[in-house]
Amino acid sequence: MIAFLEGDIALKTPTLLILQVGGIGYEVHISLNTYGKLPDTGSCKVLTHMSIREDAHLLFGFAEPIEKSMFQHLISVQGIGPQSARTILSYASPSDLEDSIRRGAVHEIQRIKGIGPKTAQRLVLDLRDRIRPEGASQGAQSAPGSPTNADHGASSNTKIQEEALLALVALGFSRPAMEKSLRNILSDSPSPHDTESLIRAVLHSL
Repeated sequence: MIAFLEGDIALKTPTLLILQVGGIGYEVHISLNTYGKLPDTGSCKVLTHMSIREDAHLLFGFAEPIEKSMFQHLISVQGIGPQSARTILSYASPSDLEDSIRRGAVHEIQRIKGIGPKTAQRLVLDLRDRIRPEGASQGAQSAPGSPTNADHGASSNTKIQEEALLALVALGFSRPAMEKSLRNILSDSPSPHDTESLIRAVLHSL
């Protein structure tokens, strides 16, 4: 298995990272959480998890050990696959999700699109005793060589909207519904001015 990758960023979108390592481009699926913590260009290191299916081998990448750990906990829960786990971690940070699980806040978890009451309850029951105790050290907060995300202020509103739409569709949401949600969010004043904030605003409005 591949534990981590370190190389140059060839492409970075809110849901996909292409990392060039030794002349090979690795396609790595990422959450919005990891997207916000990686640089836009240059080199970086991501922790990885390989999902093996009959029709594909998919790599999922994480900027922090805590997110990789939470991802692996999530996919151990019946009814939650890798793509659903990525969506969950795009909606809530690993720390916030841990807190909700620890408190048994099923109502908070089932607000996440695609997570119904039964799955939320199962998630809490399965993971409550397996996540870090409250106040435990998280260790390194980010993978070495992974500085925080650069400012997106130079991006045009059109580009930001297009990137957000593509990311939301990649997360499994309906394109027409997401186009409508984006229009509603952008009609508000003030509206988000970067891709990550815009996607989060849409996710929290669903």
